[in-house]
Amino acid sequence: MKKLIKVLLAAFMLLFISQSAFAHDPQKHKKAEQPETTADTTAQSKDSTIVTMATGHEHDEHHEMNSTIVEARLSDFPSLHPLLVHFPIALLLLAFLTQLLALFVWKKELSLITGILLLGGFGGAYLVSTLFHPHTGELSEAAQQVLDLHDRYASYTVWASGIALLLKVASHFLLKRKLWVEVLVAAAIAGAGWSVSHAGHYGATLVHIHGVGPQGKYLETHEDGGEHEH
Repeated sequence: MKKLIKVLLAAFMLLFISQSAFAHDPQKHKKAEQPETTADTTAQSKDSTIVTMATGHEHDEHHEMNSTIVEARLSDFPSLHPLLVHFPIALLLLAFLTQLLALFVWKKELSLITGILLLGGFGGAYLVSTLFHPHTGELSEAAQQVLDLHDRYASYTVWASGIALLLKVASHFLLKRKLWVEVLVAAAIAGAGWSVSHAGHYGATLVHIHGVGPQGKYLETHEDGGEHEH
């Protein structure tokens, strides 16, 4: 029991450290948001005018409506995919770490924790790839290629994490954590971590480079006619 408590404390410390490492400095954001010159401000104003004319008055009203939301409800989001997708990423990467540690220390306790993390990672990956996967409208050729790659690596993630989970269950409950099986589990989780990192890379490319998703852009909703294949 004491070993299990130590493991849980170590996991919480790992989460705290990773959160602190990736925290944003609000002062840097404030500085970045300040216009450097009057010319830049004028150019941005012209660009905004062009975008408004191109997208139309209806989209502008939608943007203004969204900009007033502070405490967003789940129904305010065009898709729950970006809210949920971080869970399988974190769980699978933590599962790989605990699996490696289980090869050397606290083998039984960490093996069980790895199994729980894998269950959450596999379940989360499956849900965000199916039930909570957003359907897109017409995309540019480049954006569609990125989406196809994103979906491909997401599918790899589901398969790899599912295989890792089955191996872990067999190893922990049937084979008494034999070394060769545990090594196979580690390899399968490594494959899931590799594929989920690639899926995340292409997902970020879609959002931050091609603009797919923010404020519901290029996404189909129930109001657009129901569920459609992307």
